[in-house]
Amino acid sequence: MRKKIIVILTFSLFIGLFSGCSKQQKPEKTADVEFTIVTGSDIPEELQELVDARKEKPFSLTFSDQVYLYVVKGYGKQACSGYEIVIHDFCKTQDGLYFDSELFGPQTEETDERSSYPYIVIKTEYTDLPVSFSE
Repeated sequence: MRKKIIVILTFSLFIGLFSGCSKQQKPEKTADVEFTIVTGSDIPEELQELVDARKEKPFSLTFSDQVYLYVVKGYGKQACSGYEIVIHDFCKTQDGLYFDSELFGPQTEETDERSSYPYIVIKTEYTDLPVSFSE
């Protein structure tokens, strides 16, 4: 009887642990949102300072100048250069805006000695809607 209880408790523990490991479900899109990828000197100076201060670790942030809303996703320090960031979706949902991007590693197997801090900045018309980011 005691062995049976231990098996049931162990089984229940495994179910509880693995049920919390599912991937975040993408929210339902209500509309597409137009955006532009911003680089270099087109990034506002104040925003660039915020990015530089956070670039060592993965981060997500929004910034507004009351004309545009900037959405930023950074992937932290990487061992080499050559990474690519793909935007899968930027859309309006019932709860606000949703930004989904992914980092892809270098296309070559050769690594270089330089570390990099990949991030992407997009710009859209100003809105005060909250922005959620994919995991």
